[in-house]
Parts: sequence; structure tokens; C-alpha cells
Amino acid sequence: MNIRQLETFYWIARLGTFSAAAERLATSQANVSARIRELENELDVLLFDRIGRQVQLTVKGRELLVHAEKVVADAAKLRLAAGKPEMVEGVVKIGLGEAVATTSLVQIIHELKRRFPSLDVEYDIDLNAHLVRKLARGVIDIGIFGGPVEEPELKFVPIGAMRLAWVGAPSFFAGRDSVRPSDTVTLPILSLPREARLYTLMHEWFTEGATAPTRVSYCNNLSTMLHVARAGLCICLVPAQLAAADLESGALLAPMPVPPLAPLKLFIATRSESVDPAVAEIASIMLEVTRLPPLLEPVAPKTDAAAPKAMRGPLGSKRTSS
Repeated sequence: MNIRQLETFYWIARLGTFSAAAERLATSQANVSARIRELENELDVLLFDRIGRQVQLTVKGRELLVHAEKVVADAAKLRLAAGKPEMVEGVVKIGLGEAVATTSLVQIIHELKRRFPSLDVEYDIDLNAHLVRKLARGVIDIGIFGGPVEEPELKFVPIGAMRLAWVGAPSFFAGRDSVRPSDTVTLPILSLPREARLYTLMHEWFTEGATAPTRVSYCNNLSTMLHVARAGLCICLVPAQLAAADLESGALLAPMPVPPLAPLKLFIATRSESVDPAVAEIASIMLEVTRLPPLLEPVAPKTDAAAPKAMRGPLGSKRTSS
């Protein structure tokens, strides 16, 4: 009996199929089957009932799982306690929303590679609701996404919030210091899909203004949304820092939203039942890297005859024309 056999047994029990465990452990399904066969032969017990592609723990399998969880957790703790990053190996799967990936993924990759050089990391960039489901099912180990989210199987640690802004080409927003729901209700809007937290925040803003937009199209990529907005074809709701370069250049404008838009609150999440201390350690590192500074209160725009209103950027900050 060895650790790899017990880890394989644990992940089959957790994920429900040999193929899912093979993917999780970055090995072949034949290797997974061989490890379980060896373990069953050594213990002289049947650990799983095969039901098609799915498997179900036998009574003896459920009894062994309690002990296997402890061994797997203790082995991971030993690697960490040894102070040898190269001993933390295998594959960890991390899911991120696009806003966090755009601002922090490079730093995350550098820091994890520095601390755990033998660790293979797979990054999954997806929409909020999809990441929540993947984390709850064990498809990913750690997630960073917008919240709050009601999911009792997950535990959340806040990392801060991003300010949101309506952005659009000068043809839409020139001359505006502020924008209300009634001002945008008939404009062409390009939005993230309904599964995204940004869509929920957009809907809440219009609801607060007692109206609803009439010209909404959908796109699942923020970078593409900004590209279309620069072409003057739409306005879109995005984290302001993702549009910072466009706002600085004047390619896009961002009048102050009235009423204020709720910020996009972000959280690092792991499964409550996770037994792997390495996952907790990696989540802690990601918390260090991605923690956001506190949001400052927006400053109301001031009238300034010397600065054309069309060149005003987010939160009323003034842009100089070229």
C-alpha cells in the first residue's frame, strides 16, 4: 500500500468516476485502474461497485475512506512541514473570473512557480456561476469570483472589490459628467451573460432606477466587449481598472453613474471539506497576491470650462485633450 494508491482511491470517491480521478491526478485511466486493483488485492476487499461509468463506494470502501482522507492530508502536511517546495507536486486547478485573471494572473503564476516549482497548475477562466459549480463538484480546487454566493459546501475569504463603470465611445458619452439609468436605457449595451456577477449588478442598477434596458446583447469576454465599445458600437459595464488605458487616452469615457453602481466584491473560495493542506497554502498565497486596496469614495465631477466635458474620465477625473 502506498500514498499514490490512497490518493487515487480518495479522488475516485470524491469525483465519482475513474476518468475524473485520472484527469485530476494528471495520469491515465489505466494507471488509476491499476492502482485501485493493487489496493483491493492487497486489502482483499472490493472498494467500489461499478455502475456504468459511475462508481459507488462499498461498505468497506466507505470505512477505508475515513482513514484514506487522514493519510492523504497528513502526507500533504508532511511535505509542507519539511520545508521543501519541490515535494509539493501534482496538479492543482484554479478557476478565476476574467477581471481577476487580467489584473493578477501573471503575479499568481510567478509566485506559485517560485514557491512550488514541482507543482503543475491549470487555470480555468470562466464566468462566475460556472466557477461556483465547478468548485462545488471538485472540478477545480480554488476559485476567485464575484459574490456574495450562497453555497454551503464552500468557504469564502474576501479579497476586496473593484469599482465598476459604464464605458463608451465619445459618440455616446461626450458632454456628460454623469449617467443615469434613464440615460442608457435605449443605448446599445453589450453585457456579460446572465451567469456573470456583473450582469446581476447591472440589473440591480436599472431596477434601482425603476427602468430596464431595451437593447442588450451578450458576450462572455470583457476584452472583446471593450474592443467593441472602442469601435463606437455599444456601451458596457466593466471594472474601471480594465478600461484604464482607454479612459486615459480618451478612446472611452466613463461618466459618474447616478445612483452609484455597487462594486464587484471578490472572494477566494475553497471547498469546506477539502483535506489537502497544500490547497489551503496555495489559497493563502493567492490571497496575498490578489488582495485589492480599499475603494475610495468617488469624487463628484466639477465644472471646468477649460476641460471639455467629453474628455472626462471615470469618477469625474479630468482628461486633457490632445
